[in-house]
Amino acid sequence: MCNVHVTPFSHDRYGKLIARLMYKDTSIDFQDVCILSPPLKVMDYQAEFSRLRLDVSEHFSFQVKLNTLHEYLVSTFYVHQQSFLHHTYDSQEYITQLFHFLLEGSILSLYIYPSLLVRLENGDCIKVSDLMPGDTIRCVIRFQGVSQFINRHGLRLRLQHSVPSIWLIPKKE
Repeated sequence: MCNVHVTPFSHDRYGKLIARLMYKDTSIDFQDVCILSPPLKVMDYQAEFSRLRLDVSEHFSFQVKLNTLHEYLVSTFYVHQQSFLHHTYDSQEYITQLFHFLLEGSILSLYIYPSLLVRLENGDCIKVSDLMPGDTIRCVIRFQGVSQFINRHGLRLRLQHSVPSIWLIPKKE
């Protein structure tokens, strides 16, 4: 995680407050942090929430990667809470509770519009809403940053992401 950096909050093109994630090393800078998932089983697609739920229980190292990102973000916001949140002396537990994270146990929730296309082996496409429980997919997850919003429970932080590519893995016969 030493190459992942979080910028101060600024307004994006839609007016949302977002602290951008960046990947930097000595030779390259990326404005987002992208990862390729291992083959993951589809649990369901909940169209009312635009949420694709995936089972990551068979991919411990992928779970560790996602949890490490979450812990990095929590600790960064904890250490720099004055500059990020204009708070001081909040506990790390409080900062953790502000985050709505994508991984809960071994379930990864990705928020994807129902019209997003999933590429099939033969080059055809289906909509993500046509995926069935038990299907296996791989996808690219682009983490853009942490957005800040206020709801009835107060301040919340959400890891903003998009899924630019999804591939359906054919079932073995």
